[in-house]
Amino acid sequence: MKIREFCEKIGMDEAAIRQAEQFSMEDTVYGCYKKELKEDKKQFFVHLKEEENWRVFALALYIRMAVEAYETFQEKGIADQIYFDTFSDFRIWNEECQKKYGICGLTECEWLSLPLELKIFRLGRLQFEPICLEKAIEIEKYTLPEGTKVLNVHIPEDGRLETEACLDSFAKAENFFGETFEAFVCESWLVSPKLKELLNEDSNIIKFMELFENYGIVYPFRQAEQRVFGEISEQKEDYPERTSLQRALKKYVLDGKEPGMGQGVRFRADIRK
Repeated sequence: MKIREFCEKIGMDEAAIRQAEQFSMEDTVYGCYKKELKEDKKQFFVHLKEEENWRVFALALYIRMAVEAYETFQEKGIADQIYFDTFSDFRIWNEECQKKYGICGLTECEWLSLPLELKIFRLGRLQFEPICLEKAIEIEKYTLPEGTKVLNVHIPEDGRLETEACLDSFAKAENFFGETFEAFVCESWLVSPKLKELLNEDSNIIKFMELFENYGIVYPFRQAEQRVFGEISEQKEDYPERTSLQRALKKYVLDGKEPGMGQGVRFRADIRK
């Protein structure tokens, strides 16, 4: 696997590809970062952000690590499509970096370290991260005790959230992970039942939310505003209204309401029967 092939397969633009190919990084420096990611992640991120133009440095470093990880994916029998789809987050966050800072680079480096450690996989439209519950989940007749193995569901900012594509992802996850987990869990504004107050029932977001059973809403972070408007602002009246979702959410928050982050659970198909 070469840098250019990797970048092209995940959809990187030419400017980012050239940046990654031409960036000069000594093997000893690369080796130190690779070792530190494995042995001391906290210091890894501290040192990474001490680099001059660290976002550009991160792009080159992470791509080199991802290219090297290809061999590990092959050894584990993981299909090339899953490998490239999993690392397509690099493209998404490079585009965000270009939009926000005007340079090729990476933001959200803590998040993007997960695929390098094979701790998260994208299977179709959705991403899945094996975790153990830190707190029990109780829904009617079902209880998932603390420590239960589950798949944490993440939703890449990468196109429409169509129901059939999401159902296909759940099926792929059940095949990929087998019976190593009990359920899917998701904590996101996209599964907040409050969304029914501002979106129509035929909305893809509402249909996605209804794939889960709700067990709570939390308000630690105004995630909906960040995702829909690109940033959180205290001048809510200045939020853009370019899409129907932006218009609906802007009216909602101007009315003093907050969707929060929903907490949803979806059991494996054999448990739901």
